[in-house]
Amino acid sequence: MAATRWRAILAIAVLASIAGFRIAARAADDTPADKKADVPAKNPYLPRKGMSVEDLQAYIERMQEAPATIRGRPGFAEGMAVASERILDTDPKGGLRTLAVLQLMDALNQWADLDENKAADVKLTDLATKYADDSDKKIAAAAAFYTLQQRVLKADALDIAKLPVLLDEVKTSLSGKPLDARQLRIASATVHAINRIKDDEEATKRLKEFGELFAASSDALLSGYGKKLLRTGNGGSDQPTDWIGKPVELAGTTADGAKFDLSQYKGKVVLVDFWATWCGPCVAALPELKKTYEKYHPKGLEVVGVSLDSELKDLTDFVEKEKIAWVNLIGEEKDGGIKFPLAEKYGIVGIPTQFLLGKDGKVVAQSLGARDFTKEIEKLLAEDSAKPDAVKPDAEKTPAAK
Repeated sequence: MAATRWRAILAIAVLASIAGFRIAARAADDTPADKKADVPAKNPYLPRKGMSVEDLQAYIERMQEAPATIRGRPGFAEGMAVASERILDTDPKGGLRTLAVLQLMDALNQWADLDENKAADVKLTDLATKYADDSDKKIAAAAAFYTLQQRVLKADALDIAKLPVLLDEVKTSLSGKPLDARQLRIASATVHAINRIKDDEEATKRLKEFGELFAASSDALLSGYGKKLLRTGNGGSDQPTDWIGKPVELAGTTADGAKFDLSQYKGKVVLVDFWATWCGPCVAALPELKKTYEKYHPKGLEVVGVSLDSELKDLTDFVEKEKIAWVNLIGEEKDGGIKFPLAEKYGIVGIPTQFLLGKDGKVVAQSLGARDFTKEIEKLLAEDSAKPDAVKPDAEKTPAAK
């Protein structure tokens, strides 16, 4: 069934532990979360100027042992990249060269991912090409990995018929190797690629394969991500299908700071859309969603967006630019980060995820990925208007609606 497929990102959202949540759960903190913070004007992680090669090496080795909460902070990756480049500027040999090159690529990967630094991504791609045939096997292997990762990150431009071959390459590349936080990015990109597969049976099989790979990781985030994929691929409870026929309760704060409760739409047909401005498929589906809203809103349809954006300004700027007319709920600040309790509550493992609610507030249909709910919406609205003694929605009783 289509419900067994999902887009990630998030989706355990990047998933970046150190970033916060790229999909909701970017909801139980085992997805990649995507929290974005501003790098301070003066980066405290930059190595001091004038440090000797020996001191730079000691700095890198010391910082490699820092806890994840430190390694995920804004500016950390930049500091590691700068230290590695300074060592490489001295034309090091042997193990020191290996350390510097590997650390530079890893730092650029983290910098590009968590801070969405495109320049770092370009530089990483150039380095992967430069070191592809390096005589040092460790360096060549890392270069091959990051080259493959770039291909997966760009899989949206790939012919769908070629996706299985690429996924096989990724599986071969990762199988039998210790996986850690460095694989969070390729994990998210891989699941995103799987979501493009139209054959649900094939997509489910792929989710299970990669779920097993990632679940075996020593990294808590990647392992948790893999376990969530396994539950999804095995028809587990993380699938939105579990909510069919059940009531949905949504309450929170809107992007403009107002309090919202779904109960105010009692008697309305409601489409709930879990999405984010950083989610390509979500943005691509927006034009059709706007058309649906414009066509059916006058007849009783409401849309409620549940945003998984970590930065409120990203959401408000996007809403204003795209002239999105419906309500959008935001995450909550908790424990120094942004949490998405609604995404966690409803087991959202990928976005866009949509619930279509009947006027009784129960889930009539759901979808992992954008879906055309036109037939269902028309049926629900027709059933409502066909009842001679139907109670009109509360909103129609207000003076503004007359």
